[in-house]
Amino acid sequence: MVGVTGVDTEALPYLEEACYYLRKKGLSFQEVSKALEIPEPQANQLFEVYQSKIAKGLVEESEVDRNLWEDVYNDSFGNEKITFVRENGFYHCRRSDLETMDSPALMNIFESSKKFLDFDMYRRYLDTKPPVGYDPMAMQRQIKRAVEQIQEILRQRWEQEKTH
Repeated sequence: MVGVTGVDTEALPYLEEACYYLRKKGLSFQEVSKALEIPEPQANQLFEVYQSKIAKGLVEESEVDRNLWEDVYNDSFGNEKITFVRENGFYHCRRSDLETMDSPALMNIFESSKKFLDFDMYRRYLDTKPPVGYDPMAMQRQIKRAVEQIQEILRQRWEQEKTH
């Protein structure tokens, strides 16, 4: 059902929450409206509604919700979470974190992640379509994605150095 604001009324609580947490993250109302594809005045209004709900005790601020909306925002702009391997275990970071690492550190992560994949006896299945539901190779697929991302970052750096 579409409400007076032109927004699906079932989606309204989620939009309120998104506006609130994205604004708290430091985005301007213009950036929030662009990210959520809603008019700027509506982003402002939804933020205020959610802020009022917090003040009245109808909802509580939550770190889980804050992290969720931050993740959604980052993912929507290509700053995805990356899982990779180092010699002493598995790690996560954002693509932007990889882009700020120096090349030797990136190369180290690339090599240890690649080594992990090379020793996986199911490596040949990584390029197949993942099954619906549970994917037993989800971590390997994520690490393969990390290797591809790191390779792309290193290639871009090499191209930049070549032109300078």
